[in-house]
Amino acid sequence: MNAAVQTMMDAWPELSATTVRLVTSLPSLISLPITIFIGSIAGKKLSYRFCAILGTALIAIAGVAPFFLHSNWMMILFFRALVGIGVGFVAMRNSLIIKSVPEENQAAIIGYGSALMNAGGTLAGPIVGFLAGFGWKVPFLFDMLAIIPVLMMVFFLKEPEKTEVDKASAHTDTSQNSPKKTGNNWRVYYYIIMQFVATAALYPLLSGMSTYMADKQIGSAFLAGISNSVYCLAGVLINLVLSQLLKALRQYTLPVMCLIFSVGMGILVFFPTVPAIMTGAVLMGITFNTMMSVFQLYNGKTATAATVTLTSTLLIAALSLGNFMSVYFINLCHAIFHRSSDIESTYFGSMILYLIMGILAFVLKIAPEEK
Repeated sequence: MNAAVQTMMDAWPELSATTVRLVTSLPSLISLPITIFIGSIAGKKLSYRFCAILGTALIAIAGVAPFFLHSNWMMILFFRALVGIGVGFVAMRNSLIIKSVPEENQAAIIGYGSALMNAGGTLAGPIVGFLAGFGWKVPFLFDMLAIIPVLMMVFFLKEPEKTEVDKASAHTDTSQNSPKKTGNNWRVYYYIIMQFVATAALYPLLSGMSTYMADKQIGSAFLAGISNSVYCLAGVLINLVLSQLLKALRQYTLPVMCLIFSVGMGILVFFPTVPAIMTGAVLMGITFNTMMSVFQLYNGKTATAATVTLTSTLLIAALSLGNFMSVYFINLCHAIFHRSSDIESTYFGSMILYLIMGILAFVLKIAPEEK
């Protein structure tokens, strides 16, 4: 829905910008507790297969519902909350990969999965922007496409075989499997916190682009959707070569990605033209999507066997919470930097924050120790 946000603001002028932006951020907030809960029981009390099918079906049904039931904004937000529940159920996807794929292949498979996710985003951006041209509620029809993965999972998704650790965990209270009680390395918590902060600073790039372009008078909702697609396409391409990138940058992967992201955001802030925005979108698409995959890989190498499913879903929960808090990150940045618009203030704040994260990553050596 990112490319359609400005169209929705125009259609609901009586609502504040923060309230309208909940259409993109509310699913992330609702998915947070669901993600944590599902992370503690997926593969134990509930099968991965059940979680995946139910979650995706909810996304399909509740995602389309606002097109038909849109009498008031609270009704729309109710259905967006149901979408968030669905997102929470499917958040165990990387845990499923870790349980199903040998360790030596995990980097490649997680990279391919992230590439496919971004390929979906690449298509979604311009299509949603195009649909917004027909009316503010038409973009909700895009979620009908979720029916395709539902059918694929019904016929093809297999449940991974249970390990001895899984069998033991299934008969143990899930609270005993928390990271705190099983002695996880400090780096696990750092990855979760860094994922949250990085997402809160990134998401306004996507949700606010249509507003930013309108403020600078350099583009339409459709062009904002194109910039989102460029961002996602960069994520597709970089994840296809994730294994090779990790071998080249080794323990410096995360700090280098943070610093390049900061440069990309700087280009967008100081050179508000369409070519500069597309260039910045490419750099930020490469870096943030690499970071998401690296957090999961580092977690798989660092977390204990009994908690790797939970911590993996906590990383996705941090992603969801960061998406939601990005709305308030916008307000905070504008209160601090006072640039021409709240979105421009946010982009400036994101540039500084990623620079700080990159420096900290260099100093703290947050990559897992080689075994």
